[in-house]
Amino acid sequence: MACYADAESNASVTFIWYIENYSFCWQEGNGYIESPIFTIFKIPEIEWKINLLPLEKNDENFAFCHLSGNFTNKCMLTSISVESELEILAEDGSVLQAGGREKITCSWGLHSGSNKLRVKREEVMNKIKAFLSRDTLRIRCRLWMINVNPLTSSTVLARTVLKVGKINFPWEIERFSFLKSGQRVNFILGSDMEDRSPIGIWVDEDDKIMIHLKWDDVFRRVIFQLFITDTNGDKIDNGRWEFVSNDIKKNNICRLLFTKKDLIDNKNTYLKNDVLSLYCEVSWCEGYAYNDIDRTDIGITSSCYYNVNIHNDCVSNIGVDQFDKIVDLKDDFKNLFTEGILSDVKLRSATQTFPTHKTILSARSPVFRKMFTTDMKEKSQECVDISDIDDDTTHRMLLYVYTNALEDLKWESASKLYAAADRFEIKALKSKCCSFLKHNLCPSNLCNVLVLADMHVDDDLKAAAQDYALKHEGVIFRSEEWMEFAKNNSNLALETMLRKWSKN
Repeated sequence: MACYADAESNASVTFIWYIENYSFCWQEGNGYIESPIFTIFKIPEIEWKINLLPLEKNDENFAFCHLSGNFTNKCMLTSISVESELEILAEDGSVLQAGGREKITCSWGLHSGSNKLRVKREEVMNKIKAFLSRDTLRIRCRLWMINVNPLTSSTVLARTVLKVGKINFPWEIERFSFLKSGQRVNFILGSDMEDRSPIGIWVDEDDKIMIHLKWDDVFRRVIFQLFITDTNGDKIDNGRWEFVSNDIKKNNICRLLFTKKDLIDNKNTYLKNDVLSLYCEVSWCEGYAYNDIDRTDIGITSSCYYNVNIHNDCVSNIGVDQFDKIVDLKDDFKNLFTEGILSDVKLRSATQTFPTHKTILSARSPVFRKMFTTDMKEKSQECVDISDIDDDTTHRMLLYVYTNALEDLKWESASKLYAAADRFEIKALKSKCCSFLKHNLCPSNLCNVLVLADMHVDDDLKAAAQDYALKHEGVIFRSEEWMEFAKNNSNLALETMLRKWSKN
């Protein structure tokens, strides 16, 4: 396009928009999520926004999002033209999906043209599932001025957070083998959702196990996930169901993967003492928790990527166009770690030895820095023994030290990594693991979190676990896990239960 050169030579604005808890978008059909309105520095009379269409539409090819600009009543300009580009980004700033650069001309009283990021639904769904880290979608829009006096570049960081509630609870159906066809067993939630979400289970005439759900219409979207807990305590996924808009008000029926006969024939695996043990996870959206501009950087093109839930490290004063260089830098440091290039010290975990670099360890951990810069014995040794930490945890910790990456984090690995991060005072890693633990609390792991938080004197994590226990006290305080926990940790159990009265 002929005007590209003019656009490149003029100032630009970069709008970066985070949509957190994206999987809870409730809009259907042509229902859009609108970004916060942003303006170009020194041209506030034109308001820009992005309309995002959640992936509910069945068209093979559709406008996933589009940019539009509109004049305000105070605008003195008659028209303005810009070059614009829309992109979907990964967490590290790399581009997952890009639209072409297009010209938009806005005239007084008329918006002529818009930039639409058109994608194949299946393609963007696959990419989002693969790269949508922490359920956050990242949209970047860039605008270049055309035939306008040079202005100062700027970057606008905006955030939309969908308000999500969550509850996890066990459900035991006793004397399951005696459950007759059509006989319904109900479950009453001792929680904030009581009387809003009656749940029932029965066996139909075809021996299929059915779950009945009905949610209060205050919820915009509900996600229900069901597990069977076997006799070893392992959870077996039995399905995930999503209910949107009008479906929430209806009587929704879900079917387990197993029939009644399947479970009875394998009762030694699934029916301990003839009890069917289910574990339910219910999440719901109640609308927006936040939808606003977080910050505006004037005079620079900032590429500060962060996540408020995990508190990612922020790299400021770097041009957006330099993100590819950041990705390359992370890859280079990862290679430095995995290949052990020019390593000058080894870390020996339980059964494995990792070549590392004193400089990098010292930069990321005050504990390692003290080891290598004072008269401690590790200063002169070629190998540091941390054999009380398992191989996987050591590898994950070092991968974070070198690349700031957390890969495939699970509950057990997050707990161990939290402890290692605290030991070596890697504060950002500890914070991320702490956030993961808080956001994945459930009755089966609550006691372990309380012990972990108390052991590491983490008042924030302990308070989160205690508040969760009080919120779900009907389930927690009657469980066998809590009884055993209270025997071995009487002071901590008493402190948790007394917190109810201290808050009142």
